[in-house]
Amino acid sequence: MTIRLPLTAAALAAASLFATAANAASCTGVSVGTSATGDFTLGGADSNTCVISTVNPDQGPNGNPSGFSPNPFGTGWTLLAKVNSGSSPTILDGVSFSWSLAPQSGKSGTWTFGADQSVKIDLVVAMHASNRSGAFLFDDLVLSANSIQNGTWNIAWLNNGGQVPDYSNSSFWLRNVTPVPEPSAYALMLAGLGVLGLVALRRRKA
Repeated sequence: MTIRLPLTAAALAAASLFATAANAASCTGVSVGTSATGDFTLGGADSNTCVISTVNPDQGPNGNPSGFSPNPFGTGWTLLAKVNSGSSPTILDGVSFSWSLAPQSGKSGTWTFGADQSVKIDLVVAMHASNRSGAFLFDDLVLSANSIQNGTWNIAWLNNGGQVPDYSNSSFWLRNVTPVPEPSAYALMLAGLGVLGLVALRRRKA
């Protein structure tokens, strides 16, 4: 019995590690290296999909999403902010988004993202390093009002010299900004339906 328990714990730990690795999917595109969806996380979850391209998303006053749009992330993306030249918070569709990314150097670090309202969004974090860029999609991301989610970032793609490059610049892109009702709103709606039900019953009895 005392021998089986450590073996069982070790087996469970190994299975957990295997499952985590299995959940991470490799990026598509060029010079992928070891880039995978787990290189960018937010709120403890990996990005849904990712692509490596030769396009710098910071190009031009409105950015350049052609490295990930229309393929493979579809269309309809709006530049929220250029991290290196923008300031937080930034307003889009009446929602104030707060964000940060640190450090703005090296090959890995942390970032945050939040909103002043409860919303569901599609979010792309696009990061340029040397002559390649990685774009990471968080699909149907739900943000609670006035809360900040923490994440991590890691550069694992290769430049045209076959090396993992250092951070250059990055940007945030949004699509489908949709308000999410607060729990209190649901409670009020249910209470209203209850009152309507009572009124209907009283009319039937009258």
